[in-house]
Amino acid sequence: MRTIGLIELPAPKLVDPQGQNWTAFRKHGPLVSLPILAASLCERFDVSVINLKQGDEVVETGGVLWRNTNLRKQAVGTDWRSLDPSRYDVWGVTNNYLQEREIACAIISHLASEGAKVVVGGSDAFAEPVPYLDAGATLVVMDKTGGSNIAAVNMALGREPDGPYLVRSKTGMLRSGSPRTHPDDWRLPPVAVAAQALGTHYWEGKIPERLLSIGSAVLDHGCDRHCDFCETPTYKLGYQYMSVARSLEWVALQKEAGAKSFISCSDQFLGRVLWETGRQETIDILNGFRELRMPVLWGNGLELSKATLGRGRKNGDPRPDYNLIQALWGWDGTVGCGQAYVPAERPLDGSKNYAKLLDWKNHVELLKAIVSSGLPDLTYGVIVGLPEDNRESLARLLDAIQRLKTKLKRLNPALIFRVTPFAIRPIPGTSMAAELQSSGMLRFTDPAILGGFWTACADTLHLSYEDVSDWQKRIMTECSDDWAAWGDFRFTN
Repeated sequence: MRTIGLIELPAPKLVDPQGQNWTAFRKHGPLVSLPILAASLCERFDVSVINLKQGDEVVETGGVLWRNTNLRKQAVGTDWRSLDPSRYDVWGVTNNYLQEREIACAIISHLASEGAKVVVGGSDAFAEPVPYLDAGATLVVMDKTGGSNIAAVNMALGREPDGPYLVRSKTGMLRSGSPRTHPDDWRLPPVAVAAQALGTHYWEGKIPERLLSIGSAVLDHGCDRHCDFCETPTYKLGYQYMSVARSLEWVALQKEAGAKSFISCSDQFLGRVLWETGRQETIDILNGFRELRMPVLWGNGLELSKATLGRGRKNGDPRPDYNLIQALWGWDGTVGCGQAYVPAERPLDGSKNYAKLLDWKNHVELLKAIVSSGLPDLTYGVIVGLPEDNRESLARLLDAIQRLKTKLKRLNPALIFRVTPFAIRPIPGTSMAAELQSSGMLRFTDPAILGGFWTACADTLHLSYEDVSDWQKRIMTECSDDWAAWGDFRFTN
């Protein structure tokens, strides 16, 4: 049986002269994509997982000037230069993040320099495959459903592909048939692989020790929305989701592997409520979590408008669906939702910016319903640095968040409330990225800066990118509980 080595990339850092890290440092979080990929291949190949996040070696990969500060680029984990390119018949490299592109390409270059075959996948490679091919990749998988994985490996081995595929090579796009795979058909990985993928840190903040280790899975793919900052619409998948039974099989597998909590990393978990049976199926899945005694963490967030009576439809009833909210965010101290990230985006502007957003009044009512369900810990994510932003608009945002926090704390004085003010991140392939690049407001080309939420990279019509960065820190520090402890976790852990 031919062998495949699947690589999990080391964790990137951007370190300033004081030792502070300025990028999302996810070295100990759960590995989301790798178990799905391994499971899709293990029936045909001898698959090994090489987790380069393990270890404490630091590889210096360059530097970049940001805010008149020299930031050192580092990769933390295991030095990839110790890998023997001949160890496996084919190597697999997955990269979903622009900020990790340089690290991924350095690893590909190291492997390919000795003639190794390297198949690359992931969102960033999907958006811009050329840098990966230039680094020496044999093929880039251009199918986000997993349906091309086996064919791509066979093609890299010089075999005839025995199934549909959509891949990119140095000679152009290669396509045969329709490779799309429904999420219900994704194979479950072996328990040992699931155990390798468990995480010991949660990216939205510190959570109780009893919720560690953390498992994860993706219970759907695609999205019914077309937000300009998101790459998912470019996959052209529509929206498909796992059945209740299959979803709970993935959750049960995580528990068998040793998980004490579970992050749903779905693109749009609540998209299922648009179908007639979807609301009840959602409740059934969450009841299944409770029966398994597995707390859920909504680390990727849920679309709030789909938790209304109108399900987020245009002109739908914006009032909270209290039973659905209780199922999703309810917490009894042991099971239910132990922590939730809420993607508020720009809540004051409502659907003027994004169709999925509620107007401010109904947004507040929905947050009150969520907190009333017992949720103990909430991270509130907002976007700053929109083209029209000025000091007045950001001051209004800060004031609105503070007033919202006061209302929520009245409902639950013990609530942990954090704010994550994300700077605009121009993800390749999105309309936002194209508009920023043509506007003249984008100030950087370096992937490590462009790919980070904490390194503002674009001016607005009224503010410099440095001003935007200052507002990020001001909103976070003035609105978040336990800022000092959370800040250490966010930036330097």
